[in-house]
Amino acid sequence: MEIIEVSAGEYDRELTHPLHVFNSGLFNNLNHKKADEVFYLLFKEGKFRLGLVGGIKDNEFLSPFSAPFGGFSFFSQDVRLQYLEVAIDLLKSWAREKNLTSIKISLPPFIYDNSFISKQINCIWRQGFIISEINLNYSFNLDSFNNDYLNNIWYNARKNLMVSMKSSLHFKICLGPEEKELAYEIICKNRESRGYPLRMTWEQVSDTIQIIPADFFLVEDQSGLNIASAMVFHVSKSVVQVVYWGDLHGHSEKKPMNFISFKLFEFYKSKGYQFIDIGPSSENSLPKYGLCEFKESIGSRIDPKYSLTYYSE
Repeated sequence: MEIIEVSAGEYDRELTHPLHVFNSGLFNNLNHKKADEVFYLLFKEGKFRLGLVGGIKDNEFLSPFSAPFGGFSFFSQDVRLQYLEVAIDLLKSWAREKNLTSIKISLPPFIYDNSFISKQINCIWRQGFIISEINLNYSFNLDSFNNDYLNNIWYNARKNLMVSMKSSLHFKICLGPEEKELAYEIICKNRESRGYPLRMTWEQVSDTIQIIPADFFLVEDQSGLNIASAMVFHVSKSVVQVVYWGDLHGHSEKKPMNFISFKLFEFYKSKGYQFIDIGPSSENSLPKYGLCEFKESIGSRIDPKYSLTYYSE
């Protein structure tokens, strides 16, 4: 097997269906200024078998360097374990030749491809990487959104959803750029009120949604005031991801977050998606207990999201 450095464009021409959108050349090229250098790597054994994108920061190779997760993508679903083993070994040698101090790979949660992600964890760990983080990722299986949904969620979540339904809230999809920016601003105010500023500016969001299909939603109260919103990326064929969501301070008694989560489940169920990735509720492996409990209460499943690091000798 050989490892080949290519351009972002060539990477996408060869690897037309990456595991998820954050593994595409186009997405990583958009964010290339967030790394000292970005590499698009293809692994060839007779034909192309695997691809990997990563950026160099502080002499460390990171996949991803600016995304929720990265890792390898396959050219064929039945990629052999042996190909992964050799590719990881080649990656280690490649990093040593470039005098890099370490390699860090943060993998997606299992909903993106349980078999392939399991293969990656096993092969990467056996190649001398250590598990540096295990974060808790929450997602909702839309098969669970059925006539038994209300009976299967926590009592408090059911009660709060009933409150929201009686509050005459209105859920709508944003149609134009002004409504989409309004949705972003609501989330921005929510994060500011909690002391967690957003990592993406509106300009960065605008650039990203030129590449990644995205939906924006608003929740209005009875007076017509927009009190909650959500921003959702289409990350793979079967998974959409809630990138941001939140409500305005002072409106929690109407339970708009229970309302918007229910409406998102309803909306994407009707579109034929399998999962809504609601994202991690931990950072550096440390859980944010309130977020964890909210996501569990509305019926989310939990998957570990592994980060593995190799330190060069």
